[in-house]
Amino acid sequence: MTNLFSNALKYTPDNGYVGVRIYSATAEEKERFLSLNPSEVEYISIEVINTGDCFSEEQIATLYTSFNRLSSHRPTFEESSGLGLAIVKELVDVLEGKIWMVNKTDKISFTISLPLRKQAGAGDMQPNVYDYTVSEIDDIITQDTAAPEIGSIPIKKTDNILLIEDDQQLRVYLEQRLAEKYNVYTASDGEEGLIKAEKIYPQLIITDLIMPNRNGLEVCRSLRQNFKTSHIPIIMISGTGDDNQHKIKALEYGANVFIDKPFHVDYLLQQTETILRNQRELKEKYSKHVQVDPSNVTVTSMDEELLIKAIQVIEENIDNASYSVEDFVADMNVGRTILYQKIHDIVGMSIKEFILNMRLKRSAYLLEKSDLTIAEVAYQTGFNNAKYFSVCFKKQFELSPSEFKKKVSSGKK
Repeated sequence: MTNLFSNALKYTPDNGYVGVRIYSATAEEKERFLSLNPSEVEYISIEVINTGDCFSEEQIATLYTSFNRLSSHRPTFEESSGLGLAIVKELVDVLEGKIWMVNKTDKISFTISLPLRKQAGAGDMQPNVYDYTVSEIDDIITQDTAAPEIGSIPIKKTDNILLIEDDQQLRVYLEQRLAEKYNVYTASDGEEGLIKAEKIYPQLIITDLIMPNRNGLEVCRSLRQNFKTSHIPIIMISGTGDDNQHKIKALEYGANVFIDKPFHVDYLLQQTETILRNQRELKEKYSKHVQVDPSNVTVTSMDEELLIKAIQVIEENIDNASYSVEDFVADMNVGRTILYQKIHDIVGMSIKEFILNMRLKRSAYLLEKSDLTIAEVAYQTGFNNAKYFSVCFKKQFELSPSEFKKKVSSGKK
């Protein structure tokens, strides 16, 4: 409730309105609970509503994703979490409830409906059901209570790293060193690490080789076989000595880097920074480069297949000005939130930006290779407004369509 209230206050303009309504769930809301027996369960609904601008398509796609922030401004008490609605959704799911949003032109509302059993028996909840939530809260507390150095300037940390290490002392030490530049989340064994990887979507995973409940090789294989995590780079560390077999296996299973223990922590930090920098540069290269080459921006064949299909789907609808994010999601046949996350992690763009990017790349190709006029190219790549096309094109290529056409024409002579 604290999260829903803070969001409502944050997005309400001056002289706006924030309201709360608690009531017995309506018949329509009860229909969301088809798996429960209505004779044994009552339902209560809590609605938090506020006036303000509606959310964009990109914001809706990641409403319940960890570390998603709907704006750059956050209230003081929320300064270090970044968890937002993800943790709300997790708790509502644990209580077998439902949460949904109504997104209107000048009004936003979140409603939670919870079942209240008339005859409550002994708790049959799995003992580890709160593990992820508890660990996230521990991380928040750790970050909030860490005393900043006097006169130091806070560093904005944009990258999330998951550290999977069963040795507590090493885990704590590495976490402290990595936390100087990154948001660090930890797991004490392979099983916990895989659960957190799917929840957090980190930019990098560092895993030990020898661990209980799934070793590092099993972790690598599971990450690479999982559509949600297949793109995440992995550093594996090992204390088994100079064993080339382990190094070869680690790389075969999908690790990007293998480091033997004992190692200098500065070397690990440099490898981490290098991998993350390379990821950023590849995304930048993809977004600016005229030619489409999926193999240059992917980590695994699974990601390459996704990107090739995405490009194909957009190409098939390139001249359709009304082709939307919803159409793209339906054609890809992948859940909206997962697809948004994958596209963003592979090429550094939202789905909407990706579609626009593809239209502009195709238009640049046509301007260079065909004799079509600028207006004809705009129309064939899904732009009904030539002026809007020109603005978008110049923002992408730092040249207007006419300047671009003149430049490539002079280059051919």
